[in-house]
Amino acid sequence: MKFEERTRSDFSFFLMIIGILVLINIISIKLFVRIDLTKTHAYSLSKVSKQYMRQLKDPLTVKAFFTKKLPPPYNANARYLRDLLEDYRAYSNGNFNYQFLDPADDPKLAQEARSLGVYQIQLTAVEKDKFEQKNGYMGLAIVYQGRKEVIPLLQDTTGMEYQLSGMIKKLIQDEMKVVGITQGFGEPAYETELSNLVTILSKNYEVQPVNLKTGTIPERIDALVVAGPTEMIPDDKRYLLDHFLRSGKNLALLVRMVKADARQTMQAKIVDSQLSQLVAAYGGQIMPDLVYDAQCQKISVAQRGPGFIMQNIVPYPPFPLVTHVDAEHLIVKNLESFTLPFVSSLSLNQAVVEKNQLVGSVLARSSEHAWSQMKFFMLSPQYIQPPQKNEMKQYDLMLTLTGAFPSAFGEGQVPLSSDGSAVLPAYIKNAKPARLVVVGGADFITNDFIDLRRKDGLAQLTQNMIDWVAQDDALIAIRSKGGEAAAIGKIAEGHRQFIKIFNSAGLPVLVIIVGLVLWRRMEARRAIIAAQFNQSPADAQRTPPEEQASSDQQKEDA
Repeated sequence: MKFEERTRSDFSFFLMIIGILVLINIISIKLFVRIDLTKTHAYSLSKVSKQYMRQLKDPLTVKAFFTKKLPPPYNANARYLRDLLEDYRAYSNGNFNYQFLDPADDPKLAQEARSLGVYQIQLTAVEKDKFEQKNGYMGLAIVYQGRKEVIPLLQDTTGMEYQLSGMIKKLIQDEMKVVGITQGFGEPAYETELSNLVTILSKNYEVQPVNLKTGTIPERIDALVVAGPTEMIPDDKRYLLDHFLRSGKNLALLVRMVKADARQTMQAKIVDSQLSQLVAAYGGQIMPDLVYDAQCQKISVAQRGPGFIMQNIVPYPPFPLVTHVDAEHLIVKNLESFTLPFVSSLSLNQAVVEKNQLVGSVLARSSEHAWSQMKFFMLSPQYIQPPQKNEMKQYDLMLTLTGAFPSAFGEGQVPLSSDGSAVLPAYIKNAKPARLVVVGGADFITNDFIDLRRKDGLAQLTQNMIDWVAQDDALIAIRSKGGEAAAIGKIAEGHRQFIKIFNSAGLPVLVIIVGLVLWRRMEARRAIIAAQFNQSPADAQRTPPEEQASSDQQKEDA
């Protein structure tokens, strides 16, 4: 009888749990709630994405062209994308719709995908212990008010929300901000050396070159990147930069004090573009040095021998690996690490900053094991020798300044045009608030370090910097979501060996010890039960204590 009552009670409890789950699902159809405990909120929409959804005036449609049976790891992309699109739909008040379409066996859908810019691709799959080539679709198009944005190939989901929200913003805004990149005074070439930078910026901005040597800064430029000139900039052209900043527009000054050639000559030389004079007027100081750091990026070096060439991976101190950042500043807030190659040290001049009521921040520093070289620069990795530890220190590598900037030129010191081809704008007496980023180098924005195939900290840093200068802060918070795993901090050699030994041998031994302890506790419990009911431990193991107690009670009643 007791068994039947217990079974009936368990079945009723099971039905109650099922009913509660069904009720929760019914409520969740109308009420959308999610708790995201990840550090970067990788599994929930950011505020700016929700804001874009509320700004939709007409229906927006996402057409995702995905083959149904994709090989791993691509089969997970569709699931992640579907969940993300469902989040967008939940906050859109009915103006966001999405469709998952498989054009594999439908010529009309295949034609539609091609017309939107999504094409069939070949994927490598492992089936039956061999590699096979399969055709499939894995892209999407966003259509809004007759315009479209396309992701032809969605290879991974890293930064997926940033891509989608960036395209949606591009579709719903009336006009895009314009970012200019200077040319004419020895900067990296816009169409070749900076093409990767232009490509990633073009997703959210209109990007155009600004040739200071032959003209002025166009009025429509909202933010300007001075991309590391290596030639002297005359007074009138520096006055244009000064006027641009003080008129309330924002500037990124990437100042090369040393030009390094690590590809061919392995030599470096000091250059003076005169930009350091502008930086000094605004509350900063740049040194004509190169910073070397024991905490650095590694490079591949070819070692030639008789009849062979061997590639060795070696640390390269002229490429400091930055892990010390201002965790409160938007540009570097969620960055674990990034490399700043061939960079000079800089600092804030607190007297100038306080006098002009500016706000200055040091965004990035080297490690405490860094040193600098001046006048003579060693670039060959086999010849770079670090100094004594007491000669090493930490260097500032990147800073920002905000406020109404003082001028590097006095009111009566407006220079004349150097070639007479342009009329310089009038001096601004009362400057408007603006933003300024200063870095003692520009190599990090070139194609040598920004790789479109790789989503690393340096590409993210560059995009964050441009977003901040263009006063487009909203997208910065999205970009870091779902990024790379957090980097492990530097571990001492002794600790590293202990961790390796513990993982390989310590964990199995620990599991065995825990198992033995649990086994001994169970045996002790059986012995106690056997002593209570005058049984051997083997009988106690076979007879549950509840049944034994019931049997003894029946005997006493009889």
